Amino acid sequence: MREKRSTEPIYIIYRRPPHGAREFPGLLRRATANMLTVQSQISLREQRLVAGKIIADDGYLAIWFIFKGKWFDVGKFYDRSNNWLGYYCDIVKPLTHLLHGNRTPTITDLFLDLWIFPNKSHYVLDEEEFREAVRTRIISERIATKAKSELQRLIKLVECDKFPPDEVKAIEPL
Repeated sequence: MREKRSTEPIYIIYRRPPHGAREFPGLLRRATANMLTVQSQISLREQRLVAGKIIADDGYLAIWFIFKGKWFDVGKFYDRSNNWLGYYCDIVKPLTHLLHGNRTPTITDLFLDLWIFPNKSHYVLDEEEFREAVRTRIISERIATKAKSELQRLIKLVECDKFPPDEVKAIEPL
């Protein structure tokens, strides 16, 4: 795929087992062979807090980076005034391709998440849900081992100031 820059509508198809997939609308900002950049408004029923700080709320903005062949995606989060709040990283099953027309393939969440504040402090999220998904065999031991390993790898990269990737750090909202 040649690089494409646009603001075309796109839908992120996202599934957190055992539930079905949900569609999240956004604008395709950039598409390359290995990465999509999608800007979307966050729609939530209740705020998401980390370390007592609101990181996500209804009407906040996210710029998502979806990668081919990676065990993670990254969201760069902003409040309603476009103040940057930090990065939200989902551990996901790797995608083999990035687009079906104006939709992503289904992105399968593996429960573990990593929040990174601008000062580089970071927090692992949803560990209890992850343990329950493994216990009930919603995700296999093999996939769970890989998910934990990937999370630890990302934490080490954050601590060495090598994550998230530069293209994620550089982008700003439209």
